[in-house]
Amino acid sequence: MKGLFFLISFLIFNSIFSQKRNPVVFNPEKTYTQDFIDSIINFQIRLDVEEYKKMLESDENLIGWTKYYYEKAFANFPKHLDSVIYYSDKCVSFYENGELKRPLDEKILISAYYYKGNALFNLKNFDEAVVNYQKGIALTKRHNYKGKAFIFNGIGHGHLGAGNDSLALVYYLKASKDPFFMKFPDNEVSVYTRIGYIHNELNNSKLAKYYYKKALEISNNSDYKNNIDALYGNLGEIARKEHKIDSTVYYFKKALDAHQKYGKSNQLDAEFALVYSCFVKTEEGSINEAIEGFKSIIEKLNTLEVISENDKDLMIMSTSGLELAYKKAGNSLENENLVDLTANFLTKFYKQRFDSDLASLEVQYQTKEKEASIVQLEQNEAQQAIILKQQKTITYSLGGFLVLVSGLIVLFWRQRKLKTQYEKENLEQRLLRSQMNPHFVFNALNSVCNLVEKKSEKTIPYINKLANLFRLVLTNSREELVSLNDEMVTIKNYLELQSNFYTSFDFDINVDQSINEEELVIPPMLMQPFVENAIVHGLSNSDKRGKITIDVSKQEKDSLVLFKISDNGIGYSRSIDVKTKKGHKSVSGDIVKERLALLKKKFKVNTRFAIGELELGGTYVELYLPYLKD
Repeated sequence: MKGLFFLISFLIFNSIFSQKRNPVVFNPEKTYTQDFIDSIINFQIRLDVEEYKKMLESDENLIGWTKYYYEKAFANFPKHLDSVIYYSDKCVSFYENGELKRPLDEKILISAYYYKGNALFNLKNFDEAVVNYQKGIALTKRHNYKGKAFIFNGIGHGHLGAGNDSLALVYYLKASKDPFFMKFPDNEVSVYTRIGYIHNELNNSKLAKYYYKKALEISNNSDYKNNIDALYGNLGEIARKEHKIDSTVYYFKKALDAHQKYGKSNQLDAEFALVYSCFVKTEEGSINEAIEGFKSIIEKLNTLEVISENDKDLMIMSTSGLELAYKKAGNSLENENLVDLTANFLTKFYKQRFDSDLASLEVQYQTKEKEASIVQLEQNEAQQAIILKQQKTITYSLGGFLVLVSGLIVLFWRQRKLKTQYEKENLEQRLLRSQMNPHFVFNALNSVCNLVEKKSEKTIPYINKLANLFRLVLTNSREELVSLNDEMVTIKNYLELQSNFYTSFDFDINVDQSINEEELVIPPMLMQPFVENAIVHGLSNSDKRGKITIDVSKQEKDSLVLFKISDNGIGYSRSIDVKTKKGHKSVSGDIVKERLALLKKKFKVNTRFAIGELELGGTYVELYLPYLKD
């Protein structure tokens, strides 16, 4: 439930940087000086954009068109988003192509990037929105800018919209530390609500409730009431997940009362209010009405071409509510269709995310390749020039001096070559990390299909837990390095999911006490394929109660972390035979080998893995990964 808060931030921003005086009107009899135009640019005089244009046109020597194009972008927000983007680009290009680049005009670009980011966000182009916000932030390093926290807030929105919860949290916390930004109750409530939302998505309900209640307290003590329905609704959703029926109904009713009183104008909150109403009706006995309400939301969501984070949340709540209503109505036959709808919707949502990530990485990779080619051509040209110069001066230079110059040229060339190679390998690593996501999704969806075929009641809970796990995997796989704690949380969640829904087994995770899990950072998503193999090829084919043990220790002498993954399954040799008979070919194994080879080059350590048989039966894997201290 983010849309309303985002618009409110813009309105506050506008009110701060707009003026209260009556705007000046163009006078054709008056001669307008550059000082007068600059006073307008500095917000000392309120601006009517068309009147301002006439002033600039009265004298071709006047400088101020950058301001004009920004004001056009500002005037078109939020009704005409394409125009906002067009005029923001005009503002930037006019400044960059101008002969005289004044700091006064450059500062305007901060606001232009901000509004372009706003427009792109509303068009659900979250990645490009973040890029433009970041350009604005970069300029604030050269200019004193009062609204910097508003841009941090926008970056948080962009990352949250794109599913980068951990990054969004970083920027919301930055915004929350700005006294000027936080003196407005609207901003306080908005930021605390989002911080609570992210903690809830990261399965930290205790912190989520803390921030939600903090936002509620501010709302109740201020004139800003628009968010109260969302906050009560979020608290109700936490209670629902914790199976606290009385608290769920209480909070959802409070949300509905607040929505009726304060939030009727917001379409997004109206959709969530309908979900709350259906949950209440289910518990109070109006089950048929609840079923029709849930179905109407699900049908609408399934018509969407682009699925947002809010849409995904609505779908999960609606399908969970409809499943509960069907159970109370004694209609279990409908659950099969419900499972298919949910699985298809979530598949589409995460596929959009993965496709976006892969496309973005591929474009970056190709761009870097082209840049590398250009650099190489420039280096060749520079070397030719040096050679010609050397030929001219060789008869006048000492032999030792020539050796020194040649050595410097070779050193310079090697440094540039190593830098280019590093950038290329870094991009290859990012592409390989992103390739592991579709592999993981494919296997997870296979589990969904198996549950659907069995018409299992566990299907919807599995999909909900899987959605949370996807979020963790997405966040970690975007990063080159993550904390050991984050990686182990992801693995633990994966093991819990598989042990509850795929095949029953026990597991232990033991991290050496000398390791600071928050301080140590490692490459992500390299352990998961081995854990998956232990479950799928080791334990699932065994008749005895399965167990997986993960031991983590540090090999300080070699600058490596050792992950030992053991299982008591059928053993490595037999699992190979089973896979061969089934015609199974490991894709993840090839990706892991490629990633380890690149990491070996980059960190100059012996990254590797070894697989063997345990004496008492079962398989072990020893995975050696590089680490750094954060």
